[in-house]
Amino acid sequence: MSVDPFPSQGAFAKELEVQFPLLSDWPSYKTAKDYQVWRESPPLPARVTYVIDKEGIIRGVIESETDMELHSREALKIAKDLA
Repeated sequence: MSVDPFPSQGAFAKELEVQFPLLSDWPSYKTAKDYQVWRESPPLPARVTYVIDKEGIIRGVIESETDMELHSREALKIAKDLA
């Protein structure tokens, strides 16, 4: 889930050849607000990755504004531990 508009997500998915649907929270940002990661100043969400299992339970939360590799590395580790 990102707050990027659909055209931006489409370009991102095409560039990386993503094989799964991407979800956009634009323009309402409801999900970001529901997960309490929305900031009013600047009007952007905090960079947080949630790993959610098939039952809808949050199994991991990764927070880092600067280390983008941390998000993918830790999310993959958590997902593998669930398998």
